[in-house]
Amino acid sequence: MLPPGGFFYGKTMPDTVTATPTDQALTEKDIIIRALEDRVLKLETLVSALGDNQSDLRAEMRSEIASLRNQINDLKEDLEAGIKALGSKVDRVIGGKAVVTALVTLATSILGSGVVHLVVSIGQ
Repeated sequence: MLPPGGFFYGKTMPDTVTATPTDQALTEKDIIIRALEDRVLKLETLVSALGDNQSDLRAEMRSEIASLRNQINDLKEDLEAGIKALGSKVDRVIGGKAVVTALVTLATSILGSGVVHLVVSIGQ
């Protein structure tokens, strides 16, 4: 009979799932966005529970919800801009790496041809 969690190369596998690095890499803006979304959800729940005689409070809460949604959208746009900037930097690094690899390949090809030519000329 297998122990709980099964076997993994002779060892028991843990029952918990480990977090991926992207899960652990929450930025401050991500945390703020989640808090704002929670606040919006709570306010929307409260607004739906208000009666007709509390229309002033309902209007004030709806304007607060709209303000929070604008803040969330602004933070999301900032995050997207940061991600795009990071992506372009990564693209430039990968492009530079490709150029260096091509130069090294060309240099080794030229040197290899030269060595073969030298060996052939010495052998004659």
